[in-house]
Amino acid sequence: MSKTNRFIWWGLVCIWFVLIYYFTASPLFTGEQTAQWIRHWLDYFGIETNRPVSDHLFSWNFIVRKCAHMIVFGTLAFLAWKATASYRFAWLLTLVCAIFDEWHQSFQPNRTALFSDVIIDMVGATIALWIVWKTNKRA
Repeated sequence: MSKTNRFIWWGLVCIWFVLIYYFTASPLFTGEQTAQWIRHWLDYFGIETNRPVSDHLFSWNFIVRKCAHMIVFGTLAFLAWKATASYRFAWLLTLVCAIFDEWHQSFQPNRTALFSDVIIDMVGATIALWIVWKTNKRA
């Protein structure tokens, strides 16, 4: 990969990390806000559900937020892999970012830092890197 391409991929890693930082700092992405958003869309589409929307374990809010963690940090791992071509470095960089994100979240109002979120983030990173590895193995 050329230096220009590597520079672009590192730029995308940095932009993605800044977006993660923004999501953590913004009151628009608290659990309460996403629960309201989910309620709105369920009502809009007329979806009846027995599953609670609020923050209880396996509620819609829980599922959406944890899936978002996996997707966001899986994307970060992919971008880091593209920037470095190293699965191990991409995974470790994502781990450091996930830990930093939870630490940063601990200072935000209406937020809770959870070690379980770091684990969920890393499951997303592992899945993303596994997909890349399997795809490259076939090529």
